[in-house]
Amino acid sequence: MQGFIHDERAVSMSVGFILTFTITVICMSVLIGSIFTMLDRARETAMRDEFEIHGNEIALQIANMDTAVQIMQTSGGKIRSIDYKLIMPDKIADKQYSVKISNQTSEIIFESEGRHETRVKVPYVALNTNVASGIVYSNSDNFRLYYDQDSNMIRID
Repeated sequence: MQGFIHDERAVSMSVGFILTFTITVICMSVLIGSIFTMLDRARETAMRDEFEIHGNEIALQIANMDTAVQIMQTSGGKIRSIDYKLIMPDKIADKQYSVKISNQTSEIIFESEGRHETRVKVPYVALNTNVASGIVYSNSDNFRLYYDQDSNMIRID
């Protein structure tokens, strides 16, 4: 019985088990956290790619409207208005977003949840018309670009 009282092998086994268990829990936590971070980055990348596609479509339509106005003005004709319906999804990567047109920087700015990581800026060119600054949100189902002859402006609505 005396040998068992001074034997410390049982203590070292308990400490070893606790250390092994703690290290395993920490490693699993780090692994799970990194998986969620990786998935979030993949979502942001997909969102930015979609924003670029739709931004380029809007920039192309602004350029087309501007060119149509120039052609009509140089040929002596008049365009009262041009209306173009933009077909855009309600959500991208299961998140709502906003589209802002800035006439100061000549950019179309897409953003989701106010996060810089999801912000995409697409430049546009309009030489003969002005483009009004404006913002629309994805929960609206009718996006449109329209040209108004009286103000010589292209607006997003």
